[in-house]
Amino acid sequence: MDTPRTLGSCTVPAADLLDAFTGYLFGERSLAGTTVENYLNQVRPFITWCSGPGRVELAVLTIGDVNRFLAWRAGTCSAGSLKVATTALRALLRWMFLDARLDHAVAEGIGPVRYLPWASGPKALSAADLAALLAVEMSTRDRALVLLLARLGLRSREVAELHLGDLDWRAGTIRVTGKGDDHQLMPLPGEVGEALAAYLHGDRRQSSVDRHVFLTAAPAGRPLDRSGVSGVVTRLAKRAGINGRVGAHRLRHSAATAVLAGGGTLAEAGQLLRHRSVASTAIYAKVDDAALRQLVRAWPTAAVR
Repeated sequence: MDTPRTLGSCTVPAADLLDAFTGYLFGERSLAGTTVENYLNQVRPFITWCSGPGRVELAVLTIGDVNRFLAWRAGTCSAGSLKVATTALRALLRWMFLDARLDHAVAEGIGPVRYLPWASGPKALSAADLAALLAVEMSTRDRALVLLLARLGLRSREVAELHLGDLDWRAGTIRVTGKGDDHQLMPLPGEVGEALAAYLHGDRRQSSVDRHVFLTAAPAGRPLDRSGVSGVVTRLAKRAGINGRVGAHRLRHSAATAVLAGGGTLAEAGQLLRHRSVASTAIYAKVDDAALRQLVRAWPTAAVR
């Protein structure tokens, strides 16, 4: 049960606040579903933090309180995640001010986060680590899931939203619903197709009326969500003894770097990842020595007299 929180002049359950904020993001901001989900994933910890012992109620929030939360959050997440958190908090607090849930504009005091997306290379698994991951004993569901991430570079949400109708066995293709509800057909490699077939004819509950490809084991028969997809990878990586946190997105990076390691180009890596802009693929130039050498100009030398 949600504990009521004092918000402005009325008492509103935290869940009702999030529902109203969600309606604003969809109705007034017209944001995509994935963006709304990302915003909510960032503001939930903030609301929980505000209502914890020794914290402050949202109705009397100050920019100092927000900065203390962001400083605490910075100790457990990357600069990129912190940047998303500040964007989501600005949206929440601006809406609360416009909706008279706050009596002062706290959002305007949230400063920028310095974030250089290309400061380091993509966090892909090494070939040895990927091989160790795939060598771990796992269910047919988990193997099919991991191969979709590692071979086709799918996002966790794209794997979670796959439906049985997206698989065309005769044509050997899979339909992927990407960002912005963009549908694209991708070839289904034999290794991935065999893993999917083994799961669909084996571990997957045939009696389930749900049309999602990947279902939970407990409780049985429910669609596996994006966090569940990434959780599978994290659990298997720990079994394989791989250091650091490994989630679904690291396998997407691994798929792209495998293209380059096999002699492919940055453009081909971008096609696999279904990037709309070449700028999105530019980060992988850091692991492609051949592509970087093409950008290097010869150092001018003066004649020695």
